[in-house]
Amino acid sequence: MPTGNQPMMDSNFQSEPLRLNDLIDDLVARHGMWRVVRVLIARIASPRARRPLTDNLSDHLRRDIGLPPSHPPPNVPEPRF
Repeated sequence: MPTGNQPMMDSNFQSEPLRLNDLIDDLVARHGMWRVVRVLIARIASPRARRPLTDNLSDHLRRDIGLPPSHPPPNVPEPRF
């Protein structure tokens, strides 16, 4: 917790937001337009990486990452008084 006039620490290491056009211009300047285009086309044509399987995760881990439980919870009978 900051005390006095100390500002809170900013965990963002970029001084200003990066723009896509600036990133593309930098890539083209470093590697050349045709190489960048060739890599982009190869990336688009390649098969997508498979998502990790979540079948073997416990329900606690599934809940922590925002997935529904793999099995519905057991039916608990209502208590009789």
